[in-house]
Amino acid sequence: MEESNSTRKKIKAEEKVAANSLRTLVYSIAMTVEDKVVLEDMINKLSQEADTMLDIINDIPKKYRRELLVGYKTLLQSSIDAVNRRLASSIIQDYTRLK
Repeated sequence: MEESNSTRKKIKAEEKVAANSLRTLVYSIAMTVEDKVVLEDMINKLSQEADTMLDIINDIPKKYRRELLVGYKTLLQSSIDAVNRRLASSIIQDYTRLK
């Protein structure tokens, strides 16, 4: 099924809210201004790359789209898994410090 313009706009709006939320968090944490700028730049790049990738995949012939989306999802899932491992490690370290 072809992705409608309204669906694309909704996805982009949701992604924009998530990116803005992360930017707000970055600026609420005590760190150097330089680190904040670097993180904000990386958030912007990541957000733009995700948008671009989905747009490119959407414009590819339909018979290849599903396979590409599954591959892209696998790539993103590996990044999520890495974040989850670091989060779990951080939680364990915090728990160990409390003992």
